[in-house]
Amino acid sequence: MHRFVIHHFETIKSTNDELKAWVNADEFTVITAADQTAGRGRRDRSWHSAPGDGLYMSVLLRPTAQPESVPLISLLTGITVAETLMEFGAAGIDIKWPNDVLACGKKISGVLIEGASAGATGLRLIVGIGVNINQRSFPDDLADTATSLALITERSTPVDAIRDALLDRFARWYDVWRNCGGRAIIARYCELSSYATGKLVRILTDSGDLAGETCGLDASGALQLRTPAGEIRTVISGEVVRLRENED
Repeated sequence: MHRFVIHHFETIKSTNDELKAWVNADEFTVITAADQTAGRGRRDRSWHSAPGDGLYMSVLLRPTAQPESVPLISLLTGITVAETLMEFGAAGIDIKWPNDVLACGKKISGVLIEGASAGATGLRLIVGIGVNINQRSFPDDLADTATSLALITERSTPVDAIRDALLDRFARWYDVWRNCGGRAIIARYCELSSYATGKLVRILTDSGDLAGETCGLDASGALQLRTPAGEIRTVISGEVVRLRENED
């Protein structure tokens, strides 16, 4: 089993940003924090990091696989978080493509994967994971869209227990990716994600919005979207920003 070396900080601006200074450290170097003052999600959104109540963690990877398979790391991270939360009793778990994890329709975890090339001697990826664990409330602007493991299960859970279980599961899925390719990852992802097939969605991309019905993933993990005109579009990156009102 892989050996994770964990460096913990009480207060830090961002675990992802801190880990960028460690790009030539051993693979599976991990930064965690009890409190992030400038946690980030995708599209430079801030991540609400309640001190001591959540898991704020970044993992350094040094992948050697072909570049076209690297996007699957995003999917396997979502799988890892979803399965870990289910292990600790979370109900209503779903994954919104590519890797936002929901519980009972509200966001409980987010993933931010960034490349780190400055000073690196090869490909480096930083996998940032935020999980809401023991929060009992959220700021007004998040109260309708965010939840936590404590709110779902009505009990507190040690953050370190989630961390250790998540890292163990992440290592196993990372080995699947390295040794077996993407087929098992995509299959498991589609089992866990109601968004992968048959959802009417609107997706925000860098080149504009797309609307249509999801119809699976391709071999690289890209989302397939059938537009109202019947065209199949491959979405490599983007964000599902809303569902049609008549969808769950």
